[in-house]
Amino acid sequence: DYRIKENIRMIEDTIDQLRPVSYYNTLTRRQELGFIAHELQECFPYLVLGNKDALHYQYIEYTGLVALLTKEIQDLKMRIKKLQSLK
Repeated sequence: DYRIKENIRMIEDTIDQLRPVSYYNTLTRRQELGFIAHELQECFPYLVLGNKDALHYQYIEYTGLVALLTKEIQDLKMRIKKLQSLK
């Protein structure tokens, strides 16, 4: 809700430095896709809760990645339109 948001600004970060991985989760006993929390924390500290090697596991706030990925898709679509207009 806009009423609880302050200092709103456009996203300028990129996903270029992210490393998506596939891994076996020993807690859920399932193959999963995602990121390594402490690696993501280096680029986007506000998307990771907890600290590396602390008593409790780190947690990634994946919903925050949706806005970042949406912006990247928008940027790509704009680049495609520009390239198509050059033809």
